[in-house]
Order: sequence, then structure tokens, then C-alpha cells
Amino acid sequence: MYISRATKFQPKPPPPPPAHRKYLRESKKLAVEFCNNTSIHGVKYFVGSDRALIEKIWWIAVFLLSLYGCGRLIQTVYAKWDREPVIVTFAQKPTPVFQIPFPAVTICPETKVKASNLNFTQAYYYSRHPILRKKLSDEQINKLLAMLQVCEFAFSDQFDNQTYDDDCVYLLQEMAIPQDEIFVVCSWRTTFRNCSTDFKLTLTDVGFCYTFNSISSDDLLRKDELHSDFDYIAETRSSNWTLHDGYAAGVDIDTYPKRVLGAGIKAGVSALLKANISDLDYLCENSFQGFKVLLHMPNEYPQLLNQHFRVPLNQEVAVSVTPRMIITSESIQSYKPNRRQCFFNHERYLKFFKDYTQSNCELECLANFTLRRCGCVKFSMPRAPHVKICGVSMEQCYENATVELLEMEVRLRENPRIKFQNECNCLPSCTSVQYNTEISQASFEWMRLLPVVKTFGDALTGVQVSHLIVFFKDAQFIPIKRSELFGLTDFLANCGGLLGLFMGVSILSLVEIFYYCIIKPVVMWCKSSNSKKEKPVQVKTVSGVAEANSIWKYEGTM
Repeated sequence: MYISRATKFQPKPPPPPPAHRKYLRESKKLAVEFCNNTSIHGVKYFVGSDRALIEKIWWIAVFLLSLYGCGRLIQTVYAKWDREPVIVTFAQKPTPVFQIPFPAVTICPETKVKASNLNFTQAYYYSRHPILRKKLSDEQINKLLAMLQVCEFAFSDQFDNQTYDDDCVYLLQEMAIPQDEIFVVCSWRTTFRNCSTDFKLTLTDVGFCYTFNSISSDDLLRKDELHSDFDYIAETRSSNWTLHDGYAAGVDIDTYPKRVLGAGIKAGVSALLKANISDLDYLCENSFQGFKVLLHMPNEYPQLLNQHFRVPLNQEVAVSVTPRMIITSESIQSYKPNRRQCFFNHERYLKFFKDYTQSNCELECLANFTLRRCGCVKFSMPRAPHVKICGVSMEQCYENATVELLEMEVRLRENPRIKFQNECNCLPSCTSVQYNTEISQASFEWMRLLPVVKTFGDALTGVQVSHLIVFFKDAQFIPIKRSELFGLTDFLANCGGLLGLFMGVSILSLVEIFYYCIIKPVVMWCKSSNSKKEKPVQVKTVSGVAEANSIWKYEGTM
């Protein structure tokens, strides 16, 4: 048996230091340990008892200057990454033309009305004189007012009492030249076709026209948001093609919208057009007679007032088309539209159009802006139910609204911080096709063929004829592709290179900082908390002598 008893005198221990001093001492100890062990260049010179104060100040100043220079350069790299992440270059391989639709061709006759229906020059002359105006019936005056909205000359100052004209479209359609009096014969890929089958009636900003290869209004427009007074486009339904995905896999070549197998005149569309000499009127159309023509995407609503080319009478016009297609790489689909400067179809909702294109967006924006400014819209603009059509006296109002909207867009582009209530934000579509044209024309001596070719009989009596041919110039073209110029990987690589050049920092250096700033302080705090939970040995003092509680241990050994 062994018995031990503590009888030695133990003095009273000193009081513990304040908590903040303890934390300060531990933090200083941790900082010194970090400086001695980190891989960041120059930090180890901040500490050490063998170094003078001036040395430490020198290394701290050099370190801070390096940190500042590195930060400024990283800021420049970030600005470049944020401002110019996308580059537009040519694709690596060409694309055959049969992968894109043939352009939609919209043909508008300059002659808007048959003379037997309304003699525009005479009616306008009568309307200018109070006495002669009495010879015009109310129907003739209404038709004259409707015609004034599609004429190139501005006659609205003569009629200042017509604010709205909801019957304008009906009258224009009633006066429109019938299709069989415009088209003589049509062909598609060397096959003669029925013109009324391929060319459909379309309402445009220059009146009623005829469009080839455009999708129908059911596929293009949201009819539940539009009025039901009339149709804008009467065309063939399409379910095998979308702008962003192209033609569906396995679709036959004879699908819709139409496409061609190759290039050349024999792979395109041609139309023999005519105009009755008795119907020609030189007052409305600025003395030009013939046809306006526009090539556009099948899912774009045609607008010919500002963009078109002309086919004069007794001329043959050959249009060689070169597609200009822009596609977008999948690597930048996650970018915001303002960074990549384009919209996908699901990103930009249009109230009146199902397919987003820049042209459709701008037309809808103009219609909404005109409605707010004038209380009505132009007859060719998409409109909701119960929205009025502007009359002749409101023509100057919607013309001013067009100019005002363009000025607002220009100011917005010059200063993006300006916020306009009527901002359109009509960025280009991420997938788009434009049709660049090369036009050649020559005199069309069609009358010399009549004695030999008697197929048309009396169809070409008393008329003037034009010939239009549209075809692809080449069987292949090289698209333009939006791709990532400066991605996240490039940004990190540049930042890592700058940090390594200036400070020798790597990923492990960042791990060290995280370890000494987060992990190790937490571990030290946990250890300190556990030590405080341990119970101290009870001490009993008798006559100034510290006497520990008797702890008897019995150990038996045999």
C-alpha cells in the first residue's frame, strides 16, 4: 500500500489577462507565423528580430505598391472581360444555301387603284376647288383620303378634318389591282407555277402587295392580341422551320418556307409583271411607274417605305442574292443579352409577333410609341382591338413620332445611363439572315416576241411588262459567328499571371490565407473553449499552508 499527501505550500496564482489582450497576443502570434511560412513573396521580411525597422517599412511599402499595381491591372482585365466578351468572326466552314430559306419576295405595284374605280389625279384636282368638289361623291372622297395615305407626295395639308380613318384598309383592299392584272406568269426552279398559289396578298406600309415565301399570319402574329378586322398576311402555314433552329432534321427539300438546292437563275424565282397603261397615274407615285420589291426573311413583316428596290416598266431586272447569316455560339448563351448584344427568341417577348427579329421589334415599338403620341396608329401597323387608325390629318403626327423615336434611340446609345420611358431595346436577333443583293437590269423588248410567242393571247394587250428574276449567287456562303472572345478561363488566367508576376501568388497562396484567416483561428478558439470547461483542483488553506484534499489511492500488490 502507497499513501501520498501534498503538503507543500502553493502561492495564489496571478489573475488572468483581459480577454482583448489575450486575443491581440494570439492574433499577433498567428500573423508572425503566417509571415514566416507563407509562399507570397516579400511577406517574410515583415517580421524578424534581426531586421531593422527601416527594412520592415521598406518591404511593406514595396509589397503595397506591388499590390496596388496588380490590382489596377486586374481591374483593366475585368473591364475588358465585362465590356467586350464577344467577338464576331467568320465561321470555320461554309454553309450550303439549302440550309436557309429562300428570301421572301414582296412585290408592290406603284399603281394602287384602277382608273375605273378611282381616277386619282382627277379626284385630287376636283377636291382642291370648292365648286368642282361638289362633283365628288362621299364614296369617292373616302377613297381619295385612303389613297392619300399610300402616296409618296404629302397632300395631308389639304385635308385637315380627318382625324381617324378606320375604313382605310377596306377601301385600299377594294381598290387594289387584282392579282391576275399584275402577274402574267411565274416560275419556281424552272417550273411554271400558278402565281395566285405562290404570291399572297399582304398589307404593307405602301398599300396592298403580294408576297412569295412568307410564313402565314397565324405563324407570325399573335392573333389573340390583334384586332380581327382584317388579315395582314394570307400565306402558307409552316411547321418545319424556325429562325434559331433552322429546318427540322429529315425534312424533304420541297418544304415551306421554300428553299433551293443550288445557285443560279434556274434555281430561283421569276415573275413576269404587267401594268395596264390606262391605269397609270403619275401624280401619286412621284412620276415613277413600275414595282417596288423587297427581299426579307420569311418571318419578318415586310416594310417597303424606306427599304426597297425598283423594277421599272419594260425592264428586266436580275437580282443576285448573297446571304449574310449571323449565328451565336453556345458558349455565350449564358451571357446577358446586353453583353452579347443579341436576343434569343425566348428572351424578348413581343406583344404582336411570335418570332423575334430586330425588324419586328422596331415595328412594334414604333406602333406603341405612335399610339401614345397620336392616340392612333398608321393603317399598316399592328394594333390591338379598339385602337383607331390615323386619318390623313394625323399623318404629320405619326411622321413626327417616327423621327422622335429615332432621336431618342440615338441619345440612348450615346449615353446608356439615360432612361427613356419608350425605350425599345431592339437588339439584333442572335440568329439572323440578311439578303444582300446585286442588281442588273436591261431593256425588256417583250413586244418583239409577241408575233412568235402567242401563248398569252390578249393578256399583253394595252399593257407594259417587266421581268423580275431572283436567285442565289453562290451555292455556299460563310456565316458570321458570335463567339467568346474573353471568357472566364481567360480572365482567371490573366489574373493569375498578374498575381504571380507581381507577388508570386498562386492558388495555394490563397488557400494559405484562407487557412490562417479562417480555419486556424476557429481551431484555436475551439481548443480554448475546451480548456475552460475542465474543472480546477480544489485547494484548502489551513493556517497559511495550502493543503490539498486527501486523495487516497489504494494499490494492492501481492
